[in-house]
Amino acid sequence: MTETASSIDRLRAVLVLAATIGTIAFNWLAASGYVNGVTPDVISNKYPTNITPAGYAFAIWSLIYLGMVAFSIYQLLPTNVVRFRSIRSLYIMSCALNCGWIYFWHQDQIVICLAVILGLLVLLLIINVKLRTFDSIADSAFVKAPFGIYFGWVTAASLVNFAILLVHQNVNLGSWVSTVGAILILFAAAMGVLVRVRLTNYFYPLAIAWALTAIAVKQSGQTLIVSAAAVGVIACLIASLSFVMNLNSSINEQR
Repeated sequence: MTETASSIDRLRAVLVLAATIGTIAFNWLAASGYVNGVTPDVISNKYPTNITPAGYAFAIWSLIYLGMVAFSIYQLLPTNVVRFRSIRSLYIMSCALNCGWIYFWHQDQIVICLAVILGLLVLLLIINVKLRTFDSIADSAFVKAPFGIYFGWVTAASLVNFAILLVHQNVNLGSWVSTVGAILILFAAAMGVLVRVRLTNYFYPLAIAWALTAIAVKQSGQTLIVSAAAVGVIACLIASLSFVMNLNSSINEQR
């Protein structure tokens, strides 16, 4: 028996779309310098780290926001109003944290930013866990892909935010600075493989690989960092592209 959507379900479905539009609008204002009179890169340039990615990496936000719009419209469909009930409140909270991070970043509140982005990371983890059983082609395209890429990028961004916090707090790692950077990179890669295996999300490691590639480009003069990033990218790409082998196995079983 199909469960009937309530008026609360429909209201939350509309609020999801409103939260998406609001988040994109706020980020556009921030990127244009209307939040505290600065752009995001102004703050980033104040705290250079050895795992800061090249500027082009942040273009992934266009893909993330496109995915958020796609999900927001998809979950509004009559057949999906009940199906996505469990993640709507989480998603709306994630939009609030997204905007909160931007606000505090532009206020140069690095400690608060790390707390906010870790909160966002937890919410995206919970959402992706709840989406584990959504396996249709449409679900993969409009839900698992957007949230997998979003989760992967925020994972990498959280580690960069941590490195920025160390610089902000004048933590002197001395000769260990490259080692710590490499450890953070390999941790991100390990997360890419783990999430791919446990949550069967092939898109998450792609976002990690994108971030690590941009780190290698930016930090091209640091051998240890570039080597760690190369290992991480290869591991993530293998994990992500393993769906081809699974697909071939499924085809062979049907023959």
